Amino acid sequence: MSNGGLLEKAMDQQVDERKDRIDPITGAKVDEYHETITDGGASEALVAEIFETPTYDDKESILSSILGNRLYVAIGIGILGFLLSWIFASPSIQSEYAFAGLIPLAMLGGSFYLVWDTIGRKMTVALAAAFLLMGASPFLASSVYSSSITIADGDLSSDSTEISLKIRQSGGLLAPSIESADVFVSFDGGEIWSSSLELSIDREDGYGPYGLITLQVSDFYSGNPVNGPDYTVTVEAGGSSDDYTFDSLELIRTITEVQSEASGYMGTGSDCDSDTENCVIGVILTSWIGLDALGNSRPGGMSYANYNVTATLMEEGDVAVQYPEISVTNGQANWDDSNGEYGDGFVTVGDFGSELPMDGSLSAPEFDRMYISIDDFQSDGGYGCYSFVVEVFQSAPWGGSESVTHTANYQYDKTGDTESWNLVNNC
Repeated sequence: MSNGGLLEKAMDQQVDERKDRIDPITGAKVDEYHETITDGGASEALVAEIFETPTYDDKESILSSILGNRLYVAIGIGILGFLLSWIFASPSIQSEYAFAGLIPLAMLGGSFYLVWDTIGRKMTVALAAAFLLMGASPFLASSVYSSSITIADGDLSSDSTEISLKIRQSGGLLAPSIESADVFVSFDGGEIWSSSLELSIDREDGYGPYGLITLQVSDFYSGNPVNGPDYTVTVEAGGSSDDYTFDSLELIRTITEVQSEASGYMGTGSDCDSDTENCVIGVILTSWIGLDALGNSRPGGMSYANYNVTATLMEEGDVAVQYPEISVTNGQANWDDSNGEYGDGFVTVGDFGSELPMDGSLSAPEFDRMYISIDDFQSDGGYGCYSFVVEVFQSAPWGGSESVTHTANYQYDKTGDTESWNLVNNC
């Protein structure tokens, strides 16, 4: 072996080293091949990188790495919260779900905390300002370029034919003015009426500007709002909407029950003929008209119902008393009194019950009423069976084609020197 050969080997000595690492960006496995060549005291390092495609397990480690990085999670939550804040800032959503805006604000708050904690809680002021701007910008933009409406109140007119809705507009410094509104009325779970009406915010009171929408009750009335269903109106205008539930008592208009009574008014002594000591000298006629009540209770009163009433006292098939037709409008009953023969010709009904008195011309002070004398009966006025029939009619939309009727029967008799007027089941 020659010295030159050994020296050459020493001079050309090579040092090989192979290392593995994971690329921090791509997650790929990298083989680094290091070769150091020494030549006459000088050395040169050669590095070769061999990339390996990550396997399925490597991809899972990438996802775990991303999820494990709190900064990435914070950015994702922040972007999602920012997008949701624009959606929930819509006036239509705010009017229906006022607390929905708390969802994106909570997400932005959580994102702020994670970012703040991850970067070592540096730049707190700048970071807080950025997140506040992200959270507030959709609502600020909405308040400037869009507006929302509110139905502040609903007032029934003095004649009970109309309901006026007071509409207020809020926000929208640069929003277009409102000129019309779409109105929908629902009852018992379904829409029953709709229309497009003019609306201008052209009035003002102590609370600020407002506009009025007036609805005719007869346009949407579909029945009494009792036992659950209510009338609800929805107004859509200016890109937003609001709902309002009408007062049920103001919309109970359909008569469902009638009761009638013809009480015998008794006289004594000189009030009677010579052969009687106690006698029936007349009748007091009364009816109760309104809403069906439980059991034997009187019907409930209706202050705003419109109807017509006929009342007839029959004697064995003959008319004894034909009371003038009564017209009731908005709680005021009127009829022809025939110069005092039939009471005063008017009375208020419905406010304090359903009673509708049908007075005559003679005073019955102990009852605070006026009675009709038997001497004024159109029939003979003799003993026998009498029927008092009260019939109520309502035109559409308040009622149907059939009337609501009640009949009470009475037996007029004499026993010894005493007359009687008693309620019986039938004649």
